[in-house]
Amino acid sequence: MKQKLTLLIAVASLALPLSASTTDSLRTANIDEVLVYGTRSILPLKKVPSKIEVISAETIQRSGFTSLPDLLKNYSSVDVIQYPGFNATVGIRGFKPGKAYTTVLINGIPTASENISTIALSDIAQVEILKGPFSSVYGTNAMGGVINIVTVQHVTVQHKEQLTGRVSATAGSYDNYAGTLALGGRIVSGLSFDLSAGYTSEHTNYKAGNNDILRHNSLAKAIVDPETRGATMPGSTYGVYTGSLRLGYDFSPNWSVNAYENLFIGDAIRTGGSIYGVYGLSQKDITRSLTSLEVLGQVGIHRLALRPYYSFEVSQNYDKAGSGAIINYRRNGQDYGAILQDDMTLGAHRLTLGADYKKSDTKTKSFDAKGAQKASYNPDYSTSSLGFFAQTNLSVTERFIVSAGARLDLMRFDLSADSRLNSEAKHEQHLVFSPNLGLKYELARGLRLHASAGTSFAAPDAYRKAGQYTSGKTTTVGNRDLRPESSLTIDGGIGYTNYEKGIDLDATYFYTDHKDMIVDKVTTNTDKTATKTFINSDKARMHGLELMAAYDFGSLVDYAFSLKAYANATLLLHSKMKLAAASDWTPIKYVRNQNITFGLDFTTREGLQFGLSGRYIGQRWEDNWFGYYPNIRTGLAARVAAEQPDWGSRLQHPSALIFGASLHYTIKQRLGLGVNVDNLYDEHYTEKDGYHMPGRTVRFKLSYQF
Repeated sequence: MKQKLTLLIAVASLALPLSASTTDSLRTANIDEVLVYGTRSILPLKKVPSKIEVISAETIQRSGFTSLPDLLKNYSSVDVIQYPGFNATVGIRGFKPGKAYTTVLINGIPTASENISTIALSDIAQVEILKGPFSSVYGTNAMGGVINIVTVQHVTVQHKEQLTGRVSATAGSYDNYAGTLALGGRIVSGLSFDLSAGYTSEHTNYKAGNNDILRHNSLAKAIVDPETRGATMPGSTYGVYTGSLRLGYDFSPNWSVNAYENLFIGDAIRTGGSIYGVYGLSQKDITRSLTSLEVLGQVGIHRLALRPYYSFEVSQNYDKAGSGAIINYRRNGQDYGAILQDDMTLGAHRLTLGADYKKSDTKTKSFDAKGAQKASYNPDYSTSSLGFFAQTNLSVTERFIVSAGARLDLMRFDLSADSRLNSEAKHEQHLVFSPNLGLKYELARGLRLHASAGTSFAAPDAYRKAGQYTSGKTTTVGNRDLRPESSLTIDGGIGYTNYEKGIDLDATYFYTDHKDMIVDKVTTNTDKTATKTFINSDKARMHGLELMAAYDFGSLVDYAFSLKAYANATLLLHSKMKLAAASDWTPIKYVRNQNITFGLDFTTREGLQFGLSGRYIGQRWEDNWFGYYPNIRTGLAARVAAEQPDWGSRLQHPSALIFGASLHYTIKQRLGLGVNVDNLYDEHYTEKDGYHMPGRTVRFKLSYQF
């Protein structure tokens, strides 16, 4: 325990915000120059009171990662759960990872999927992590925060009349190969485009790690299971295609139109169920598409925007892998809607008014071994919302910024009748008002105070309301009486930035009161099977600290080089719930109590980059689903009952420390050579019980920029 506490204190004393770098200097980017897009208005970061982190394009390229989950895990302090087989979700500020609490956007438009593994990084300008409640801006499902991916527009770079782009090829461990192409610019006067395409594959199942950097007691080691050290993860091979396209036309300096497409296609992605293979080897297909249109116009002080969109995700699961496989489950989710807004500039102030309509439809089908349709996991359902929002950003003085806003949502939830599930049609309507307030005050040059408060809202989906299915030895049954969830979050902090001296610091405290949080209720039956349903807890509370800091030693030599030490930490001081008013407080499951990233980056003007990075993931609670299989972790349940009787059927999974390294060299700002080593010390760990993460992996990259 002392060792872990020492580690946390050491790391927390560093802590950092990731920000874009200027193209002609090694200096840390000035906060005046970093713009954020996820707040509906395009604003300088220094004018936003809410807690926002920005991961730059340069950081993305240097990371060597090809998908969003790996980037977020290593360069922010959010909570990511990632499975083999392209499946990952994200949580922020103590909220369980998943779509219910975190909204994921591409260029401000919602995707039809909670699976962030389908979002590629081949042509990304920046990734914005907006922490705290944003229902006043984006409506339901933004309790923990928002992830906004901003794609590149090559026409805005230095050579506006030329085509610019990048090609890259990667090869690495487990027969991992990737290739990307990004190209864009102006075709003729007024007409421009951006195109990116990529292919990523892994042809050999990866192996779990072999080592433990941190010292754990024997019970913690038994939970991770020493028998899985160096074990092969079944069903971890894949081959996927990604692409994005923007086609735009400038009618005049004040009016333009852009059409966007973002695509993911993955066929025959292997899924092994877990490292124990209890669910058998199978495969799945995933196709995700986001199509949107953007009409922009400037009339006097009014910047007008209309953004209609349509997105869908179709996933198909098969009964086995390889030839002769039969589809046994299909899910079709689609979102469509439109955003209309007027962003007004009133001197130094901004006022944004708008309306936002969105409808989400989810249809599922299940099939038996002969291909005949049978009862699905849950009925078809749809949700629709019509929201009206207003957001202000007021520069009261040069030092004092006030941001305030509100949103009114008219929501409808429709559950379709399903005779196979004995489920009747049900309709619900909700009228939700979500306000927010943010303050930022500069005490002295670079020294700032900031605070914000807001409410948020999330409605239960059909799976939790009326789902019914059996997986392994557990049967899940929905609860038609579930109530919507709501939350109130307040935060406040202090920060200091001095870009000439290479210093960037921030400490933020946040507190969330979460009412009617939906949780699992598991009952063990006499035949050693389990029944799971969902209930509203009485209340839940999460509060903690977010610490960020960076220091660039290059500032001591006028940035002849850059040597930056950094870290970024979310430390949950309290994350508990009460099932009923008279019950005890218990830990919230599937949430880590610490998420910390840290490292050291060295960059020269001659194009040499070297980085060492680390990631600490704290303890988390999970149900012991594998306890129903007597041949897996034999004796663990009895040992837990004897040594930790208050745990019940839960397990406290241990923390882990994962390191990485990178070396890149760019020749004449064109040709890039690089190598990335992930999990440098071959850590043996999980992000979800039974789904052990890869051990040490090495990737080599060759790129050319033109």
